[in-house]
Amino acid sequence: MRSASRIACAVVVCHAISAVAWAESLADALAGVAANARFDAPARADVRIECTAPCTVSGTPAVLLGRGDAVYVELKGGMRALVRPNRIDVARDGKVAAAAAGEALADTDVLLEDLSVFTPAALKLPQISDDGPAGLVVTAAPSPPSVYALLVHTIDRDRHAIVRTLYYRDAINNLEKTRRDSALVRVGKSWRPGEIAVESVRRGSHTHLALAWKDAPDAPPALFEPAGLEKPSGLF
Repeated sequence: MRSASRIACAVVVCHAISAVAWAESLADALAGVAANARFDAPARADVRIECTAPCTVSGTPAVLLGRGDAVYVELKGGMRALVRPNRIDVARDGKVAAAAAGEALADTDVLLEDLSVFTPAALKLPQISDDGPAGLVVTAAPSPPSVYALLVHTIDRDRHAIVRTLYYRDAINNLEKTRRDSALVRVGKSWRPGEIAVESVRRGSHTHLALAWKDAPDAPPALFEPAGLEKPSGLF
């Protein structure tokens, strides 16, 4: 009986140690993703949009600028937005306005919140659901004000970059779309996607973004503040 008790205690201790190890591993992985996602120095991506109906902006040039945890995005002759964790502002009639919940990048399959710089605080109770050759798979509900019900991220451990995301909306079993980030390129200290492909289950449509990255030390600081949306950017 004593021997059996010792074995049982050992099993419990092993499980406890394993749980701590997994928790530390997950925390480290998410911290690495956040560090990679952050723009330690300003960077610019000239973006080419290709999308299928009902999207109407295929072929429209766009620009994405990142600095710190802020992302400024503009379509030539169209939408302008400043995306930050927990807050998204857009330009409307020459004024700054809060983006609507679930507002998209023009009429593509990409939501403005999809462009937000990742932070560990963006996930509620994240859990590792798989860890294999394809990467570390982390499943979690997003923190408000996200419109999604569940996110499933696949992380490239070597580059600390999210390379695939499943977006569930309204319910945790209702898959809305799949995103794949590929052709990763080194920009400063971070890996950035050269291509983003989004397939919408709901709309039966596709959006492809081709991003040509470069350092942008001359990025106008005003564009990373909401008030910058009130004036032309001068990027085009």
